[in-house]
Amino acid sequence: MTESRSAEGHNQTDTAQAAVPTDRESRRYSGRSRHSRSIEKIFRLRVIIAVLSVALLVNTFGWIAASAKLAATEERFLQYQLSSRQEISESQHLTAEVERLKSEKEILVKGVIPGLRLLEFDSTITIEDQYVRNIGFTLTGTNHTKNYEYRIVLHNDSLNVIAPAVTVFLFDDRGIQVGTTVLSKIDATSKVEFSSLQPNETRSYTGRIGLNIQSEPKYFMVDVK
Repeated sequence: MTESRSAEGHNQTDTAQAAVPTDRESRRYSGRSRHSRSIEKIFRLRVIIAVLSVALLVNTFGWIAASAKLAATEERFLQYQLSSRQEISESQHLTAEVERLKSEKEILVKGVIPGLRLLEFDSTITIEDQYVRNIGFTLTGTNHTKNYEYRIVLHNDSLNVIAPAVTVFLFDDRGIQVGTTVLSKIDATSKVEFSSLQPNETRSYTGRIGLNIQSEPKYFMVDVK
């Protein structure tokens, strides 16, 4: 019986000794697990930081590129505005210069040919030269075939019979004569028995002025005898 108790005592001692290593191993395993989780957490944080850093860099480079593109666009726009203003200024200057040259040319042409007047259409131009009162011109036809028609009014305010002798000349912008017509009895708008103009008589003539040179008329002159 003593031996039996002794055996039981040894068994309890062995069990206690066996339990001690098991607790140690459990604590070691728990410590390793916590350490592993800490490492994993740190790794995840580093990955997140790296991703955010890359995203920040991408956004930064994108902002820089957009800013540079915007600056270049604004520069081109400013250059375009400046160029447009210069072109408008040059155009206005050239237009004024052309008008000035036209005016000077008109003065020169009129100075070379006394009595020359600017050809105007669809208006009544006062002449008041002896028995010629006024004249008007009308442009008919097409762009390829232009007709220059006239209507002239004569009035004899004297007591004498007048034999009208009126010639209408057309000139181009160089002062070159390009067309002419002489008033005739057949051109009168009303039927007349005599070519002569009776005292206190008013008579109108209409007709077409043919061009002997294919150049656009710019001036006219009425020669009254």
